[in-house]
Amino acid sequence: MSSAISSITKANLKKPTSFFGIQLWILLLALIAAIIVLMIFIAICISFICFRRRRRRHRKPYDSRFSLPKPIASKHYLHHNSSSLSLDKRLHSGNLDVSGILMNLDRFLHNNVNGGREDGDLELIVGCSHRSKSVSGQSIKFGLQVIMEATNQLAKENVIGSGDHGIVYLGLLGDNTRVAVKMLVSYSCQTEDFALQMEAIGCARHKKLVQLLGYCTEGAYRISVSEYINNGNLYQWLHQFPGQVSPLTWDTRLSVIQGVAKGLAYLHEDVEPKILHGNLKSSNILLDHQWNPKISDFGLTNLSTAKCTPNLKTPSCMDPKSLSTSDFNESNDIYSFGVLIMEIVSGRTPLDHSLPQGDLVVWFKSEIGNENIDHLVDSKLPEMPPSKELKQIILVSLRCVDPDVNPKLKMGNVIRMLEPRDLLLSNEHDIAREVHEFNHSPQSDPASELGGSP
Repeated sequence: MSSAISSITKANLKKPTSFFGIQLWILLLALIAAIIVLMIFIAICISFICFRRRRRRHRKPYDSRFSLPKPIASKHYLHHNSSSLSLDKRLHSGNLDVSGILMNLDRFLHNNVNGGREDGDLELIVGCSHRSKSVSGQSIKFGLQVIMEATNQLAKENVIGSGDHGIVYLGLLGDNTRVAVKMLVSYSCQTEDFALQMEAIGCARHKKLVQLLGYCTEGAYRISVSEYINNGNLYQWLHQFPGQVSPLTWDTRLSVIQGVAKGLAYLHEDVEPKILHGNLKSSNILLDHQWNPKISDFGLTNLSTAKCTPNLKTPSCMDPKSLSTSDFNESNDIYSFGVLIMEIVSGRTPLDHSLPQGDLVVWFKSEIGNENIDHLVDSKLPEMPPSKELKQIILVSLRCVDPDVNPKLKMGNVIRMLEPRDLLLSNEHDIAREVHEFNHSPQSDPASELGGSP
């Protein structure tokens, strides 16, 4: 019986079908193969979509293949005495977790005070009572001897940077905590004024800010001691990276912009009294190995109004209206933030002589007016950013530098404009139209806004 059924089945499978006379068994095999191929194709598509989503949601971690030209601090510190050699070895040993710095400092303070160190070397300053919104904290007043020991007597081999406010040295405290020691220059502040400002800065605690750990006011010295961030600054990664493809992807740059905005908003709106930066620029944005930004040098411009010699401002990043006055407010920081966005998007410096009038803001408006928005994107980006995100970010930067819009803005408003939901909900046509209208409005004329050619 079974053999008869088998014979009938084989006979039926061998019968030609109406589909081009192909035998039934061949047609069935072809159908099964097609289904298998289709399932494999669907699985590949789903895997690819999930991979792209994960890639867009998560920033790229630090890749050891990317490295900047070695700064002075990366040289081996060769000295002739044994104590310096010991310090050199500790400086080049493994990195410490920055989150443990404050705990280490407390232990360092306790050990040195109980160990018989001379009075005045370290003094614990507790003073955040004047602040109503921020988390209270502590600053340490360092003695000059501690500073000198930590930096090999301020040796030039320990210099890791310099800027408008002074020279920065890499220092190593007694418990192997790495710190950035800044010798402030061009200041003639009274000790009390400097100490009060350092205490205010030290009480500012935010993950997007470089934490001030302490300061020194012995004699004419005005020194700050901060946490050490060892992956360079934004200026270096934007303008000094030697490779053809930047490790700063579009998602990373967006994250940096949003992080700086949050740190600036904290200083303006969550600290009492508020702290103004006064010199926001890419070299004052430090990056850790996960590309998280940390704002440095905030609050130092306030010293110029506290019986101090004013420091020189950087015209390329400052609101032109503020260059002739020391009356700084939140609007000046917001203007600088708008210029910073343009710098991050384009990979060009704010003062670039190859641009029209040598000014980044003028060039941005010119390219937008000529509908060349794609020309604004850094050529070192591995891929072009989404059009809608690019136009929205550019629009935010234009609002920050607009003389009519800027005075009405707060950093909280800017953060809301940068939120992902706003980027997604914005209509691309509306964004393009608003950018075009902004560029062609009389209020946004570059000459009138910037006071003519620089």
